[in-house]
Amino acid sequence: MRNMMSQVKNSKFSILSGRVVVGLLLLIALTGCEAADPFVDPGDTPDPHWMITVENDMTSSMTVIVKVSFAEQAGTLAAFIGNDCCGVATSENYIDGLYYLYISPSAQGEDVQLKFYSPNLKRIFEAKETFPFVNDDRLGSPSAPYTPDWKVME
Repeated sequence: MRNMMSQVKNSKFSILSGRVVVGLLLLIALTGCEAADPFVDPGDTPDPHWMITVENDMTSSMTVIVKVSFAEQAGTLAAFIGNDCCGVATSENYIDGLYYLYISPSAQGEDVQLKFYSPNLKRIFEAKETFPFVNDDRLGSPSAPYTPDWKVME
């Protein structure tokens, strides 16, 4: 009888401890992942060596943080209007986890598209959202940086 009661207690304990372990694993999985960061396998895209193709007297500035899973943060961040590159921030503009980007397009009000090249993943990422260029504007700050969502460019 005593042996039977011991087996019942052990099986209840096993079921309870199994549920606790599953619950903890689920909690870790849900709180440890950021849905906005795409997971990407390393690719074979060479460094695009973006260069500014448009310059004029209009400028705006941005403070940007780049969050892409498994990408080293130090890479190249560039701003585009259409096919024209109007701003580039490299490791020289990467300070304390933030990029400081100056944008100088040919016209005000056109939509700016951000792109990021990750040298360790050898991939180009594109911000999911665009924003209109406004002369003398400032988007983001060191205490509240602009943090776009990214997608892998095909």
